[in-house]
Amino acid sequence: MALMTVKRVFELEDLFVLAPERYDPRRESLKTSGQHIDALTIGNVAEIVRQTINPTAKAAGDRRCVVLDTSDVREGIITGRKTPMKVVALGSQKKGFNNGDVLISRLRPYLRQVAFVDAAFAASSLGAELACSTEFFVLRSVNTEPIAFLVPYLLSGPVQSVLAASQEGGHHPRFDEGTLLKLPIPADVLAKRTISSDSVLQSTAHYRQSEGIILRLVAEADAAMAMQKM
Repeated sequence: MALMTVKRVFELEDLFVLAPERYDPRRESLKTSGQHIDALTIGNVAEIVRQTINPTAKAAGDRRCVVLDTSDVREGIITGRKTPMKVVALGSQKKGFNNGDVLISRLRPYLRQVAFVDAAFAASSLGAELACSTEFFVLRSVNTEPIAFLVPYLLSGPVQSVLAASQEGGHHPRFDEGTLLKLPIPADVLAKRTISSDSVLQSTAHYRQSEGIILRLVAEADAAMAMQKM
């Protein structure tokens, strides 16, 4: 079924944006839901971090970083294992992030590239800075409260539908930060904030444990193959 919405000139966004996707009524589906009318938004509990890591900056020096691409993040988990590299060797500017942040790619949201930055992953950088593609939005708690609970929320069906309807651009469809920060969080989700965040932390810990076991088994297989060649 085709969707249609009508906007008068004074209802257009600043700079008279004419992109039809900007006014897709599905973008407002959560805001118009009765149970979400008075809900807090993501912008009330988290902020977007704008820290950048620039390879051309004089301060780059001998600094090292671990860089995540969008393909290294999926379904709540950081899956990439990267070797630290010198900042001066980066091909382009990156975004910095820290343990406890939440990453979400603004590019092609249907790929579900959302993840919590767990302590074990941060520790695996061996002191190198943490960096990611500029396609990511980096969310950080506005206070000391955990925001890991945002991961299952952002991966939920209703939120994914809003993000899908909010993407603009034909070749590289993206949603903007305003869409992300204005997403309303239901009261029952906020009520379980600590419990849900703890569950996300436990899940990432289990993943790191499994990852470590596989790496150990691969190392053992490598050693066995090397012995066979002798």
